[in-house]
Amino acid sequence: MKTILVIGAGEFGRHLAMQMFSLGNEVMLVDRQEKIINEISKEVTTCEIGDYTIKSNLEALGVDDYDYIFVCVGDFKSSLVIVDTLKSIGAGFIIAKASNEIHERFLIMSGADRVVYPERDIAFNMAVEYSNSNVFDFVPLSGETGIYEIKTPQNWIGKSLRDVNVRKNHGVTVIASKYANSVTAITDADYVFTPSEHIFVIGAEKDIKRITKN
Repeated sequence: MKTILVIGAGEFGRHLAMQMFSLGNEVMLVDRQEKIINEISKEVTTCEIGDYTIKSNLEALGVDDYDYIFVCVGDFKSSLVIVDTLKSIGAGFIIAKASNEIHERFLIMSGADRVVYPERDIAFNMAVEYSNSNVFDFVPLSGETGIYEIKTPQNWIGKSLRDVNVRKNHGVTVIASKYANSVTAITDADYVFTPSEHIFVIGAEKDIKRITKN
């Protein structure tokens, strides 16, 4: 279980807080709008109402007690003020939401340890998924590298992981098999690929395109 502070109860912030809570974490959600906080109060561990661009209000939260602090405030100036103040009063790991690339750069300059840009990330993921008919899901890791759910290449079917020698010959790593809604880790080099499955592989986009022949 992690201790999580979410500042800002807009669409992104409230859904993040509720998901974090549903996964068993201790979640504090704060926002200046009383109506929103009242609506969501039963979906998280605890809530508070206040203006968190004010340093004393942030200090009252005991920010150094949280494993992660998410700043999900849409207003450009307010989010920078909050991130900068959090860093100055000893907050640990700060993840901030950006609305555009300029916002992202300034959040990093203000002290955010990580910046998420949901609209850009979703657009990129969808572009990867829908531009290749053999890619069914995608999770970015870093740069062009990600985890891809793909249809098993036709020329791998009936062969073992050892036979295909995936890592050496194709530059990717096979980590799991998916049949229907069941996912099973692939740890045995003698695993034989079947036509009825999807596989999860870690690799660069250029290598995925090559093995999926799309």
